[in-house]
Amino acid sequence: MRSMLLGLALLLPTAALSEPIESQKIITALTGDWNGDGAIDLAVIVETEPGHPMDLHFFLRDREANFLKPAGIVREHIYGEWNDYDRPSYGASDTEPELTALPNGSIKLYLPAMPIGSERTDTTLTIAYRNGAFIVAGFAYDYYDYLEDNVASDCDYNVLTGKGKSSKKQPDGTTTHKTVSVEGQVVPFAEWSLGTGFSACGE
Repeated sequence: MRSMLLGLALLLPTAALSEPIESQKIITALTGDWNGDGAIDLAVIVETEPGHPMDLHFFLRDREANFLKPAGIVREHIYGEWNDYDRPSYGASDTEPELTALPNGSIKLYLPAMPIGSERTDTTLTIAYRNGAFIVAGFAYDYYDYLEDNVASDCDYNVLTGKGKSSKKQPDGTTTHKTVSVEGQVVPFAEWSLGTGFSACGE
């Protein structure tokens, strides 16, 4: 997978790069039609520095000239482990973000929990292109503690409508379910905070 991404980086036209991207820092890339014009666009997650969140680069294809043009960079919004490519004892990271193209042209961004302690919170964002900007259209999380019984909760809601659902395990092993109903928002991905999502879910 990583070798394919390196090849993809080398094929990017020089004019399409808003700034240099070191190929070894590319974690993953995704193609799809983000703006619904029938042309294939690109999204690339790029490492920054050890211990720092990653950047997400967006490109939209110019249909007439047939090249990818920069459509924005959301800086240091994505957490994951440094892949150690620059160290003698190379070791691939175990926690990397994942991108998936959805049928409607949106982007699913999955952020697995960092391996710290026994508590884990995996989060998923749905990113959509609206009115010339990439916004957060959906938020979901899955929380659990692998050392404790019946410690888990989850939530999935549409940020644009404010509607969704959540659930939480109880000490006796049963699960309670709630409806999420908050005011809908249009939040650019660059301005998104996980606190917004957890607050809407009642956490």
